[in-house]
Amino acid sequence: MKRILIVFCLAAVLSSPMASAQDAPSGGVLSLIPKLEGGVLYDTEGETASPGFGNTSFYTLFEGDISPKWSFSLCNHWAAVDPWGSDFSAFAATADLYHFNVPRRGANNAANFLDWAYVTYASGPFRFTAGKQGVYAGGFESDDYDFDVNPFLASTFWGSYTCYQWGVTAECLLTGSTTLGVQLTTSPLNDGICLGLGWTGEYGPFSMKWGILTYDERMQELSSWSAVLSLGNRLTLGPLTLTVDWMNRCGDPFFLGEGFRCSYPAVRGNTVVGSALYTHGSGKWDLGAKAAWNGVSRRSPYGQEDLSAPQTLSAGVWGSWYPLRDSQNLRVQAAAGLTEYTLEGRTGYLFATLGVTWNFEITLW
Repeated sequence: MKRILIVFCLAAVLSSPMASAQDAPSGGVLSLIPKLEGGVLYDTEGETASPGFGNTSFYTLFEGDISPKWSFSLCNHWAAVDPWGSDFSAFAATADLYHFNVPRRGANNAANFLDWAYVTYASGPFRFTAGKQGVYAGGFESDDYDFDVNPFLASTFWGSYTCYQWGVTAECLLTGSTTLGVQLTTSPLNDGICLGLGWTGEYGPFSMKWGILTYDERMQELSSWSAVLSLGNRLTLGPLTLTVDWMNRCGDPFFLGEGFRCSYPAVRGNTVVGSALYTHGSGKWDLGAKAAWNGVSRRSPYGQEDLSAPQTLSAGVWGSWYPLRDSQNLRVQAAAGLTEYTLEGRTGYLFATLGVTWNFEITLW
């Protein structure tokens, strides 16, 4: 009941609110989004198969315009299931992103059930956003709604980095296709602050989503600043969309200079995500493929080498079908691939899932 009161109080206060990462609808729309999914996970090392409920969950999305200059967005994940049992810890961090009612090691479930809640004021070329929002990290992969992401095909960066933080953002539309922004938010890694700079743009078939975050590193008695650099690049060629995201965590290699250090064992290294999406002209189905490589540096600032930090790979394909006429609110999606494959140990998991997502929209004004 306390969480319900918090959300409805926020909805009342946010009566001056912006659009989500995507464009907000005109007026106010409440979306009820149940997702039912099932599948099989096969452990290549133990040679055992486990059935599960995948990313079965229930979300609500409340967003819209209050006036020509004020808009808002509020997203909650109210319920989810433990996808493959409590003993399957490989996705513990990923599950924490949306499993508020499933106990996990180190989970801050009281905060995680609220994805984002922010208001935006836009006037001329300027836009100001305040509240819990996405930080300038993660490239295009972080642009998708959580309920549209298959966690088994997502990168380790997406699963382990707390991309929703409380803060303020100021953005300026320089031209019809270029936007620059600055953020001041809480830190994804500790109780400090985080400063972010972002650059988004569309230039013909090429679009970009670049950002850099700097945050106060106060772990293991170190006091310095570290950085996360994200370069999202997308090429749209008719029905084919090609995307490459690169995330460099904590300045490794140290191209940012010796002043940017990373206390160990914070996630330090590189993540590369590549995807291809073909959308049929009818809008009734699409096909996609995705691969995510995560490289973690084994070298700590003190010279030790950590052999428990493997290089991992996830890759697979999916297909979506939209059975409703003139709408994509109902989606049937199947996916299969290899996830959390460690390059050193040559072990990982094969998976196959089949799910249905229904975005039931209620226009409130």
